Amino acid sequence: MLKHFIWDFDGTLFDTYPVLVDVFVELLEREGRTVEREQVAELMAISAKTTYDTFDVSEAFILNYKQQKMMIEQEQSEPFLGIRELLEALSTRGATHHIVTHRGTSIHALLAKHGLTHHFQDVLTAPDGFARKPDPEAVTYLVNRHQMARDETIMIGDRELDVLAGHRAGIKTCLISNRPNETVATYTVTSPGRLKELLLT
Repeated sequence: MLKHFIWDFDGTLFDTYPVLVDVFVELLEREGRTVEREQVAELMAISAKTTYDTFDVSEAFILNYKQQKMMIEQEQSEPFLGIRELLEALSTRGATHHIVTHRGTSIHALLAKHGLTHHFQDVLTAPDGFARKPDPEAVTYLVNRHQMARDETIMIGDRELDVLAGHRAGIKTCLISNRPNETVATYTVTSPGRLKELLLT
């Protein structure tokens, strides 16, 4: 039985990608560049760095993007439908929850705004200095710190780098993706809304 849940944040717990994509596209258009929103969305689903590199944006652009994104997402980004209830149900069973994310400390304001902070025992963000996923360093740290049994622990994320981090740490994994592709994930679901079927049955 799964007892310990290590979550990614963007695209897994919170529906933040629409804001990320909209802000990035708007800033590119201000520079007179034409870009397909779908292309940006696909790149963002890989990583922000991949998106920056693909469009060869400046450090000033990245800083402006992060500032604009932070302001807008506090107003517009919300948990995926059913996530709040899923966390409650798992917590009631005695589960522990943790987050490993590449984003900065803005995550804390989003969790607090939606009343979800109390569910998470640990939230590891970029400033904590762990190697970025798919390196398993952050996941392994959580497993060891909280003495989680590996066969009772799962990493859940929407990108292959999330499940690779969990796989390399020796725990179970779940990939959220509606795109058929090869994966090392133990389980796959097509959307965050389908997690309930997997985790509560």
